[in-house]
Amino acid sequence: MAFELAATPFRRLKLASFAPLISAERAVCPKCKSSRKYFCYTCFIPVGISESSLPTVELPLQVDIIKHSLERVGKSTSSHARILSPHSVNIHIYPDIPSYSDTNKVLLLFPGPETPSLDSLLPGKTTEHKQCSTGVSSAKRQRLQRPLCERLIVVDSTWSQAKRITADDRLHDIPRVQLKQAETFFWRKQSKPSHYLATIEAIYYFFKQLHELQEERSYDGQYDNLLYFFAFQYLLIKNKKETK
Repeated sequence: MAFELAATPFRRLKLASFAPLISAERAVCPKCKSSRKYFCYTCFIPVGISESSLPTVELPLQVDIIKHSLERVGKSTSSHARILSPHSVNIHIYPDIPSYSDTNKVLLLFPGPETPSLDSLLPGKTTEHKQCSTGVSSAKRQRLQRPLCERLIVVDSTWSQAKRITADDRLHDIPRVQLKQAETFFWRKQSKPSHYLATIEAIYYFFKQLHELQEERSYDGQYDNLLYFFAFQYLLIKNKKETK
């Protein structure tokens, strides 16, 4: 079975080798004793694969994923983020929502007609772009000096369920942000427009766009491995369709 990225939307990403996944066998999760392949989506650990063989992604912010209790765990991509970025990502099952004492340090990633885009929230965005001696614009220098937030909240649910979660009083005062339009490559058919992203895609694009707006060095695939499992599943389904 071929696992070539060349003819896929992921061809420009810097992804770790899929070799550990290709050779993986179904096994029993050491925690919940359920039969799993690749990882356990309830315990959020690799199964049948050594943890050291998987890539790890370090994120500059903590991420809280609020997952609806009716969301199908086996098809949710939030587990990808928890497994690949275990030190930065936590998953909470709604109605469990963490307590945020300072809402100025938190952002809720959720689109809406009046929700500001990521770039419009960054300090110094409207500053005149005068080049500094280092080659970094004065606007970008201001953005580098002031962090956007300390925590990011992402909702993992169907769109109808997400509206209920985001209407929760505990999230009412938390500022919202949305991404510049990005296209989903989710393999299941959906009735929503192509810019409605899977959870792991939304997290990936947030950090990629944040890096491009804030960092002096250009983006060089630092967060690409967030899509490691996602791209592999895309290839599995693509190969299955082609061999029918």
